[in-house]
Amino acid sequence: DIVPALEETDRKAMALGLSHSLSRYKLKFSPDKVDTMIVQAIGLLDELDKEINTYAMRVREWYGWHFPEMGKIVTDNIEYAKVVLKAGIRLNFKNTDFSDILTEDIEKTMK
Repeated sequence: DIVPALEETDRKAMALGLSHSLSRYKLKFSPDKVDTMIVQAIGLLDELDKEINTYAMRVREWYGWHFPEMGKIVTDNIEYAKVVLKAGIRLNFKNTDFSDILTEDIEKTMK
């Protein structure tokens, strides 16, 4: 006996848990399983997309307190983040050139 205080049912449960963990590990890191790698890549892309959306919503929420109208004017999340980064505070909007980020009509609407 490795650990004499363990009962047979506990040993079986531990062995089952260990075998499941080992199987998951082998499946996850097996270079021969191209399908597994593709599934993992798709899962990672989904996870990254979810994180980006979360951060975009936070930027919109937090900057929305400062300039609430901009959320309706600039609808693209990437453009929104670039405008916030470039302008900073709302007072800078009139003197900042956004032509490299926004179309001319959206830029005029914002100013």
